[in-house]
Amino acid sequence: MTPEEMKAALAKMNDDAWHKRDLDAAYKIYSDEVVFHRLPFSPLVGKEANMQADAGTLAAFSDVRSNLDEIIVDGDTAAIRWTWAANHTGASPSLGIPPTGKQVSFAGTSVYHFRGNQIVEQWEYGDLLGFLQQLGVVPPLV
Repeated sequence: MTPEEMKAALAKMNDDAWHKRDLDAAYKIYSDEVVFHRLPFSPLVGKEANMQADAGTLAAFSDVRSNLDEIIVDGDTAAIRWTWAANHTGASPSLGIPPTGKQVSFAGTSVYHFRGNQIVEQWEYGDLLGFLQQLGVVPPLV
């Protein structure tokens, strides 16, 4: 894949997952054995496990808006700096937080490792503390 093809594929994946809510289309770029790292959670192994996690997020959040603020490609690695915003209208399975009705935003970076035309590993680094503060689970820092 050329750098431009990688950028286009990642932009399509983002749009399919968060704006169209079509995980089947979004996950076509992922290897069946993909390993997804999102600290502080344990790694998720396999496309199906990752899809279930994203399905849980989609069930917990409505009106999702995900922006790719910057994409950098170097060889078989791509990094995206992103911002994500949504309304918390459902239970969050990975966090165990009942719906708050709050509008939240989340900023972070994801690093993707490709083998051929598929993502085989993804690392996500985001402002989870700020996210939890917006939901009212963690008090603001003074």
